[in-house]
Amino acid sequence: MFHLLLLVSKVVYYAHATNPVTFGTLLLAYYLSIPVAVILWFATSYGHIRKGNLRLKRLALYLFLAFITTSLSAYKMASIYFYIHSPGEGYFCLTSSCVLSSSLLREYRIDPQTLESHGVPSFGPMAVYRVYDTGKTPTLGLQVRMDYLVIIRPMMVLPSAEVDVYHLSKGRAVKREKFYITWPSSPGGVLTNRLGAKFTVFIITEGGGAGA
Repeated sequence: MFHLLLLVSKVVYYAHATNPVTFGTLLLAYYLSIPVAVILWFATSYGHIRKGNLRLKRLALYLFLAFITTSLSAYKMASIYFYIHSPGEGYFCLTSSCVLSSSLLREYRIDPQTLESHGVPSFGPMAVYRVYDTGKTPTLGLQVRMDYLVIIRPMMVLPSAEVDVYHLSKGRAVKREKFYITWPSSPGGVLTNRLGAKFTVFIITEGGGAGA
């Protein structure tokens, strides 16, 4: 019966696949926003640069916008990776009190007090996911259990996203692991290395789903 239930849940999780346009756009925005900002600054300031005027304010503005784009892209891609391994939709919050009182915690019977004892981000846009699945280790391919509550935050002024992973046991948080997805590191690679399970994204194509 356990194997049957696991198979059913896997089928449901595959239904959380994204599409190539969405993921491809996020991937390009994540990797190219900063190089494009530098190229744009150089192209529009070349004449001034030759005269010794670097127009650093313009460069700072372009990089500021690029950092926001990169951070949001990392945040959205991490959400896609975790959603593949989540039995339900993510939950959006702006404050820690929203997280601790969310219906997601009630639905999955997660103790908010143990979460609070490990610390919850105070404010800012947060995507909250209940991750419950089995994955494979990146080297030996052994099965590993994933039983987490995850909070993802875009850093906005920095080209990175913050990830808080609360390891759960019987609905209680027993450990908090914080790390960052920072450009130009691969978001999927960072999740794989930090959590010890291979994170891939499933993309819906006209011919069916495909892993990436």
